[in-house]
Amino acid sequence: MTAIAPLTTAAAWKALDAHYPKIRELHLRQLFADDPKRGERMTAEAIGIYFDYSKHRITDETLRLLLQLTEESGLRARIDAMFRGDKINVTEKRAVLHVALRAPKGKSIIVDGEDVMPKVHAVLDKMTSFCNRVRSGEWKGHTGKPIRNVINVGIGGSDLGPVMAYGALRYYSQCNLTFRFVSNIDGTTSSRLPVTLTPRRHCLSFRQRLFTTLETMTNAHTARDWALKTLKHPLLLPGILLRFRPTREVTKFGIDSENMFEFWDWVGGRYSMDSAIGLSTMISIGSENFRALLDGFHQMDEHFRTAPFDRNVPVLMGLLGLWYNNFFRRADHGGSSV
Repeated sequence: MTAIAPLTTAAAWKALDAHYPKIRELHLRQLFADDPKRGERMTAEAIGIYFDYSKHRITDETLRLLLQLTEESGLRARIDAMFRGDKINVTEKRAVLHVALRAPKGKSIIVDGEDVMPKVHAVLDKMTSFCNRVRSGEWKGHTGKPIRNVINVGIGGSDLGPVMAYGALRYYSQCNLTFRFVSNIDGTTSSRLPVTLTPRRHCLSFRQRLFTTLETMTNAHTARDWALKTLKHPLLLPGILLRFRPTREVTKFGIDSENMFEFWDWVGGRYSMDSAIGLSTMISIGSENFRALLDGFHQMDEHFRTAPFDRNVPVLMGLLGLWYNNFFRRADHGGSSV
């Protein structure tokens, strides 16, 4: 993919710039008074999600210009390129393929001449097997007792996605398992592990692309030392391994190669929860629920790929974000005082 011209050079952007002063001071009450049916028109639906964007500081003209910007920027072509596996990340020359992580079996997505889908589902099946063994009690700790504590060690997307998903889906979590998430390097969280957990019935799960990130490795060594100090035994731990990375350093650390899960550089950190990074989520809610979660993501992917932009929920949300961030200079999407 070739780089595109800056959005600020587009005719629609310049028109939005001229339009903004007319909208800046408008009150939400005035917008509804002038257009009582905006609450009916400014809505969209996708896979059971009802999206009402009528309470944003926009008019029909704002929306028209924002949609014009999608045309001038070639958004449709970019979306199609992403789903094809083209390298739309032009700075790192990589594909952007989180959509492949939740695509069903039988789908074909080619990257560098290779269909990545068989390997995606091979990893998902391997995660499922490991998850079921932990949840059923078949996979034992060093002392032969079932696992009761799962500790997720990661940073950035390898922490934020799993911890947020766990918080949102705790209702579905297996009640005899406890989940902890460690990311900060200051030691506050990891220092509490010896007090609150016993390493005899725990499962440490390290989220790493290259097994070199300072924060993750510092916490990983802290947790490993804590376990070894009590058990005097090199534990066999689950981990995440980037494709083509030599396994020697990882096995030396104490992770059995059978417990390594392949990970690809076309998965962005913020989307990695759908990959093996989401192992702790799968263990928490179960493999069937995790696959149902992926199916929901895939349905939204298809809506994003095919729906007209004026009824496309992700596109409309993105356009509202652009409107507030770049014209109102606001990080939130409040837009209007009440």
